[in-house]
Amino acid sequence: LEQARVRYKNRALELSNFLWLDDNIPIEVQEGVTPETEPGEEVDRALEIEGIPLDSFALEVHPKLRSLDYKIQGLEVDRRLKVNQLFPQIQLEYNFLTETPDLINSYVTQDYKGGVTFSMPLFLRKERGALKLARFKLRDAEFERDNAWVSIRNKVYALYNELDSFDRQNVLIDGIVVDYSRLLQAEERKFSFGESSLFLINSRERALIDARLKSNEVQNKYLMAKAKLFQALAINPELNP
Repeated sequence: LEQARVRYKNRALELSNFLWLDDNIPIEVQEGVTPETEPGEEVDRALEIEGIPLDSFALEVHPKLRSLDYKIQGLEVDRRLKVNQLFPQIQLEYNFLTETPDLINSYVTQDYKGGVTFSMPLFLRKERGALKLARFKLRDAEFERDNAWVSIRNKVYALYNELDSFDRQNVLIDGIVVDYSRLLQAEERKFSFGESSLFLINSRERALIDARLKSNEVQNKYLMAKAKLFQALAINPELNP
């Protein structure tokens, strides 16, 4: 019991790290505050995943995938720039000549200087190498994006499978708790009739306590899986009023 008290106090302090008022004032969990006995619905509302089916999430808006899309767009621009460096450069010049440039009417169309400048690398080795490297970088970014999309999708699917399994486990363990409670009540009634013993009652009660502890453990894993789903989907509650 004393070890449980210490764990409870330490968890309360750890939770206090995330509790802040609107004016950035930290607060602590008070002594009389107790956790929700049925936190599932509250967690769903807080994480904004309540009643949302699997096919409703669009992975295209995932921040990581959007970041990789922007990276690909930047590399595509760089590739186009490298392509343009392979082309010859032509510069045309046409300048009016005048001794009084401040006066517009002093320009005479017959007095001008013109010219054409043409340049082109002889072997284009540097430019071709830069273009090839740009293409490799673009292809690598596309592979990275595809891999990230598959990885995120599979992680979300795996978490949904985990949540479905925990739903079934919660139903089973809740049924076991009810059964052990009935066995304990029946044993206590038999004891009142003189047909049982304290040893059997203690045995039934120990089994009931173990079942409740197992139920708490499964429930905690269930809520942790929901938190992992929230993280995998990269939902930002501040953006969703």
